[in-house]
Amino acid sequence: MKPFPFLSLKGRMLCVMGVTIALCWVGALAVLTVYTLRGQGSLWDSKLQNIGTKILMSIPSGKTMQPFGQRLQLRKDAVPSSKDAVPSNMNLTFQVWEERTKLIVGSPDSPSTALLPSFADGLSNVTIGGVRWRVFSLTDSTGQVNVQVAMRHSDIDREIRNKIFGALGLITTLLTLAGLLMWFAVSKSLRPLTALEATVRSRRKFDLTPLPVAQLSTEIRPLVESFNHLLDQLDQAMQGERRFIGDAAHEMRTPLAALQAQAQVALGAVTAAEKDAALIKLLAVAERSTRLSDQLLDLARMDAGVHGPQKSLADLSELILHVSQEFDMQAQQQRRAIILALTPCPIECDVDEIGILLRNLLDNALRYTTEGGRVKLSCGYRHDAGLERVCLEVADDGPGVPEAEHEAIFRRFHRVAGNGGRGSGIGLSLVAGIAQLHEATIETGIGLDGRGFSVRVLFPLPAGGAGAAGSAGVGAVPAQPA
Repeated sequence: MKPFPFLSLKGRMLCVMGVTIALCWVGALAVLTVYTLRGQGSLWDSKLQNIGTKILMSIPSGKTMQPFGQRLQLRKDAVPSSKDAVPSNMNLTFQVWEERTKLIVGSPDSPSTALLPSFADGLSNVTIGGVRWRVFSLTDSTGQVNVQVAMRHSDIDREIRNKIFGALGLITTLLTLAGLLMWFAVSKSLRPLTALEATVRSRRKFDLTPLPVAQLSTEIRPLVESFNHLLDQLDQAMQGERRFIGDAAHEMRTPLAALQAQAQVALGAVTAAEKDAALIKLLAVAERSTRLSDQLLDLARMDAGVHGPQKSLADLSELILHVSQEFDMQAQQQRRAIILALTPCPIECDVDEIGILLRNLLDNALRYTTEGGRVKLSCGYRHDAGLERVCLEVADDGPGVPEAEHEAIFRRFHRVAGNGGRGSGIGLSLVAGIAQLHEATIETGIGLDGRGFSVRVLFPLPAGGAGAAGSAGVGAVPAQPA
C-alpha cells in the first residue's frame, strides 16, 4: 500500500521529509545522550584523577603533617553572588588524610568523615548522608598520606544535562532550518507543475496544443513530452475526423441531389418510356449512393480502429475466386470480362479486410474499363533481391492513369481529372489503408497489352515459410472469363 494515499505529491514529499527529519532528530538525541554520558563521565573521572594527583604531589614529604588551623577567608568583594555563579570545577571536594585517621586538610564543604572510608585507591561511587559522590582516592608511596577528591553526582548530571540540552537545541535548530529549506525547495520545484495544472484547467474545449516543458525538471519532462505526443496524435485524429466529415458531407450531397432530381423527373414523366428512363437513372444513382455509403462506413471503421486486424491463415486465391464471383453479374451487364490466373498463396490476413481490398480493386478496374474490356486478377509468388513475397495483381486494359497521378490516387477523395465523376476517391484509399495494416506494399504500373492500369499488392509470407512449400507443387489456375 502506498504511503499517504490521500495527499498530493507535494504533501507526500513534505510528509516523508518531516518523518525523516523527526527520525534523524530522535537518532541524534539517542547518539548524543549515549556519547555525552560516556564522554562526560570519563572527562570528570579524568579531572578528579588529575586534581587528586596534583594535590598529593604538592604536599611536602619527610615531615609529620599537622592539621590546618583556622581557615582563610575570602574578601567580601570576591564572594560569588549566588551558588549558580560558582563554576562547576569549584564544586570539587577534597580531603587529605594521614595514616587514614588524621584529617590534615579538607575543602569547606567536605564532610567530617572520610569520603571513602576504605581508602582504596581508584574511582568509586559512595553515598554519604543521602548524597551520592564520585570519589577518587590516591595514596602516596609510603602509604601514610591519602588524598581523596570527590564531586556530587548531581553536579555531574547537571553538567551533562546542560551539554545535552545545548547540543540538542543546536541540532533541533539545524534540522528545522534544513526542513524549511527542503520545504522551500520542494515548493519551488513543484511550482511549474502547479502552473501546468492551471494552464490545462484554463484551456478551452478541444485545445490540444502541446504543453510547455521548458521550466519542468528532467524527471517530469519525459512524462509531459509523452502527454504532448498523445495530444498531437489526438489532434491529428480529430483533424482527420473533421476532414472526413466535411468530405463525406460533400460527397453525399451530390448523389442525394441527383436522387431527388431523378425522382422529380420520374414523377413528372408523361409517357411510360420517359418514366422508365428516369427510373433507370434513379436506380443507377441509388447504386452509386449505396456504394459510396459502404465505402464511407468502411473508411470510418478503419480510421476509428474499432478492432485490430483479426489475422488468420487464408488462401488468397480462394478469396479472389469468391470475390470475383460476386462481380460476375455486374461484369456481364457491363460487357466486361474477368480473367483469373491464380496460384494457391497462403497469407496471414484479416479475411474481411482483404475482401474489402479485393472488392474495391475489382470494382475500380471494372468501372474504368471500357465496354468489351478485360480485367485480370492474379496471385502468385514474387522474388525480389532474394526476398519472396505473395503478389496480388489487378490489371485492366482501360484508358489507364497518368503516371503523375499514380501516387495521388491512393489519397482520400482524390479523383483523376477527366474521369467523368465515376468514382468517389475512396476505394483506393481504403486499399492503401488495409495494405498498411497488413504490412503490405503497393506498386502501380501498366495494365494489359501495354495499356490500362495495374495495381500490385505485395504481402509478406506467413510465419513458418508456408509460401515456399505452397509454391513448389501447385500450378496456376487456368485463365477463365467471367
